[in-house]
Amino acid sequence: MALLRAFEDREYWPEYGTFLLREADPWGPARVRVDELLREYAVKTQPCGSIARAGDGWVDGRASDRYHEVRLESHDAPPPGDDDWADVVETPFATSGTVGLAMVTGGSPRDSLRLGEPGLYRLRFCRRPADEGDSYLLRFWPESASPEPPRWIARSSPLLSEDDLAQPALRTRGGGPSAGFRYATSDLLSLLLWAREGAATVTVDWLADRLLSTPDAVRAILRHAVDDGLLAPFDSADGPLALVVQPTPRAARQSPPQPVRRPAGLGRPLGTVAVAPSDVGAGPHAGPDDTVRPPQAGGPTMAWVATKIRQPPERGTRSSAPPSGPPPRAGFVGSGGELVVWRDDTPVVLARWPGVQVTQAMQSRHGTVLLASTRTALVRPDGEFVLLGTSMGWRAVLDAAGDRLAVVEFHVGRRSRDRLHLVDLADGSRQSMPWNEADNLSVVGIHDGAVYARVDGGAASVRWVPGEEPEPLPHALRQVDPYSGVALARDRSHPTLLIRPDGEVVPLPVDPAAALVPGGRQVYSWVYAPPSLRLHDPAHPDRPRVLPLPGGSATSPVPGGPVWESPEHVLVPADHGRNEFGLPLVRLHLRSGLVEGVALPPEAGYRPVLVQPLHRPAGHG
Repeated sequence: MALLRAFEDREYWPEYGTFLLREADPWGPARVRVDELLREYAVKTQPCGSIARAGDGWVDGRASDRYHEVRLESHDAPPPGDDDWADVVETPFATSGTVGLAMVTGGSPRDSLRLGEPGLYRLRFCRRPADEGDSYLLRFWPESASPEPPRWIARSSPLLSEDDLAQPALRTRGGGPSAGFRYATSDLLSLLLWAREGAATVTVDWLADRLLSTPDAVRAILRHAVDDGLLAPFDSADGPLALVVQPTPRAARQSPPQPVRRPAGLGRPLGTVAVAPSDVGAGPHAGPDDTVRPPQAGGPTMAWVATKIRQPPERGTRSSAPPSGPPPRAGFVGSGGELVVWRDDTPVVLARWPGVQVTQAMQSRHGTVLLASTRTALVRPDGEFVLLGTSMGWRAVLDAAGDRLAVVEFHVGRRSRDRLHLVDLADGSRQSMPWNEADNLSVVGIHDGAVYARVDGGAASVRWVPGEEPEPLPHALRQVDPYSGVALARDRSHPTLLIRPDGEVVPLPVDPAAALVPGGRQVYSWVYAPPSLRLHDPAHPDRPRVLPLPGGSATSPVPGGPVWESPEHVLVPADHGRNEFGLPLVRLHLRSGLVEGVALPPEAGYRPVLVQPLHRPAGHG
């Protein structure tokens, strides 16, 4: 017996009284199949149970909202007993092999521990008070194909108090059971579901022994579970019990993470057409060497002749719908985590990242970069999913060639820290900027081999060339165009400054939230009502062009917002799933002001995240 690997976090702060551990790679190899009611949220019970529970890819436990010390361990066999812990429970756990601490509202784990191969594991969950918060020890080791059901080994307090047992029929004002019965019922159902996996014979005495409680308490818990609709009514005679756990109604159930099951290297067509793997092409919008050009008249795959909206119509009215155009050039990420691209004019699910809210998606030379709140990943053209890092995500920037990604790794705790990395997407290697990690960093752009970042909470900026020390800059940068090197900045007197590559600084009387059109030749801002795009030529910033958009267009630059498909075209999604034309997406042509409709397959869901294409504006090498 040996300790294989370990991970410690001395500043884990859970949310809503819930210690939470989830799989770090639910998209990974298929794990052993277990009852679907062991999925997260499949049964509507009190989270955490009295100490902790585990299921298919998740573990939750009771905690307070403060800092705690947590240690995760991977063993090759059962470790020695843990006698000096106040609360201990052992339970099976199904996983694809890699786990990490998570937050209720924070998505996927930030850091991860590799347990081993996909399959069933035994978890010993231990908790005891510490000087500040609690100490937790979670030990994992491989479990047999027929798992032993959970067993509660130590309790700092009884499963049900004397008051609970004295008034078993007592209900809350809302009609629900008391807190003691809610936690006890959660333990009971976790035990019953895992008992089914091992075909155990269930009796009242067996339940009491496993739950570290009494037969009278078990009988009271069983009655509550039936009254609350969690267990089907059963014959309560002495002897083996035939207990049936009732699932949460499907309409109220959260969708748990599901692994991708597909042949290696193949995407799944959204239909019945078989699609062979091929590189993601630049699409019909690209010219030679992927240089984005204005569309040419008479092109066989283009449909740029569209209806010009001279006056934005009233919300809820319908004018003649614009003609249909080609699909999004680089694809999108659907509401279920599906990365959808087009191959031979057919939409294909290239990969899935279930259970994760993608906030940004970018096409690179090596595949599609996906960013979530705490993780960054790369989906290669053949569908291979590569996790680039944890505790880093939300926003990042690519260089003009699409080879390198600049992203900030962050840690939140008593001593929060940030670290800026430049990641080579060809092999995943990274270089880190030497800087005070206690500073608050954010990346604003890459140009000509240099990374530009905001420091000191955004009050200042630096230019960093890997292998050299960061160089302070005279302005607080907001954005650096990767193709031209044109930048936007601010100072105390001017909310928006345009800085040209030769150092010329031009104050712009524009919206402080304005940004650069790819290529840096124009500045734009979005107008909410009526929805429109405002364009400024830096030579004449006081004479903007305003291009109207269909009613119901989403003009907020948040996840699921507009994406520049090229310096001449921008994709604008609908604010609530459909715009005034009943379309999920339109393409706006800057030169003509015309729009065309873009249809999406059902996988898009309510508000997909569009993939930012890789392009090279004409005139910029």
